[in-house]
Amino acid sequence: MFRRRLQILLLPLLVPVTATWGHDLWIERAADLHTLAYGHERSGHDGAGKLEYKADSVREALCFDSAGKETRADRTLAYPATLRGDCAASWFLVSSGYWSKTPRGTRNLPRTEAGPSLDSWLSIESVKRVDRWSAGLAKPLSPALELAPQTDPANLKAGDKLTVRAFFQGKPAADVTVAYFGKPRGVTDADGRVNVRLANPGFQLLQASLTLPLADARADKVIHGTNLQFEIR
Repeated sequence: MFRRRLQILLLPLLVPVTATWGHDLWIERAADLHTLAYGHERSGHDGAGKLEYKADSVREALCFDSAGKETRADRTLAYPATLRGDCAASWFLVSSGYWSKTPRGTRNLPRTEAGPSLDSWLSIESVKRVDRWSAGLAKPLSPALELAPQTDPANLKAGDKLTVRAFFQGKPAADVTVAYFGKPRGVTDADGRVNVRLANPGFQLLQASLTLPLADARADKVIHGTNLQFEIR
């Protein structure tokens, strides 16, 4: 299980991707190597397929077995961040820091440094890739915002529905909007559940975002985002 207390980091990535789903984090796998990637390649939006991110924006990289227990893996947090190990699920945590919307544009600064601000937020994101599922992966792997498939997605095909649950701080998260490739598909119920129809075979990307007030002079709120990826027939 997750060994470390979730930390909020104030380090720049590129843009506040959680706010718009305009860019995506995803994990590429080649044998036992899991590599964190960022950009438009998987989202279907216009723009560069891949974008470089700040190495120290990546705060954690964890490997889990199919029982949902953390297992050993070699990791590199320098760009590109990687995990090398027998991971049934791989998970990365990223913080793009504080953002402020000002009359002159959006800046990667807290409002205490950005000047007059119309809005401000702290952005925290996670991304999880599931390659081998069991009931242990129907539960959260971390205290961050997370989506967990409730059945084995590998048994599904295009057109089927998948039930996922949203968790935050290890508990079911209600009223969380869940998107499929950037398009909202539903809101979680009181138990954190929502059904999402999987339109196409191959790579799948589900996303969720949760905005909460922040008791911090540097921003008005914190935006938690998470991506879940897997493949189907």
